Amino acid sequence: MGSGDKPADLLSHSPIDEGLLVNTPEWFALPPQVAAESDEIQQAKFLMVRRLLQVARRWRNRLSTRLRGLSSERTGWQSLFWLSLAGNTATQRELAERVGIKESTLARALDGLERQGLVTRSAVPGNRRANHVTLTEAAGPMLDRINGIAREIRDELLVDIDPADLETCLRVLAQINAAFDRTQD
Repeated sequence: MGSGDKPADLLSHSPIDEGLLVNTPEWFALPPQVAAESDEIQQAKFLMVRRLLQVARRWRNRLSTRLRGLSSERTGWQSLFWLSLAGNTATQRELAERVGIKESTLARALDGLERQGLVTRSAVPGNRRANHVTLTEAAGPMLDRINGIAREIRDELLVDIDPADLETCLRVLAQINAAFDRTQD
C-alpha cells in the first residue's frame, strides 16, 4: 500500500456489472474476524485476494458474453484457447485441469468441438484410457476471433492504466505465483 492508503480506501469498487455478487459492497466488507485484526497489512492482503477473485471472474464473464455465438459454451472456447497455449495438443486430463473442470464435463464439450471439426481425439500410445486432444486447422479462424475479442477487452479495460502501474501489477502477480510454486497444498 502507498503511504496514504488504508484498507478502507481499497473498498471502492465499480458499479454492479452483470449482476454478480462479487460486485456488491458486501463482497468488499471485511469479515468480523479480519476486521478485528489491528494489522492493516492483513486487511489489505484479504482485500487484495478479494479483488483478484473479482477481476478474474468479471474478466471471464465479459469474455464469455462477447464470445456467445462463437462456441456453444464457455468450456468450448476455453478448451480451444488452452490447447493453443499447449502447442495445439494435450491429453484430455491435462486439458480438464487447465480449464478447471471435470474430465466428464470436458468430454461433452469436446464432443461438440469434434462435431464442428475443431479438434480431434486419439488414443495415447500405451495408455488405452487416455486421449490426446489436438486442434485442427479449422480451429485457426475461431482462435483468431477468440484472441481478437480478448485483445479488444484488454484494450478497453486497461486503456487508462499507467504503464508503470501495469509493470508493478505484473511484478506483484509474479511474486504471488512464485509463492504458490514454493509452497505445497
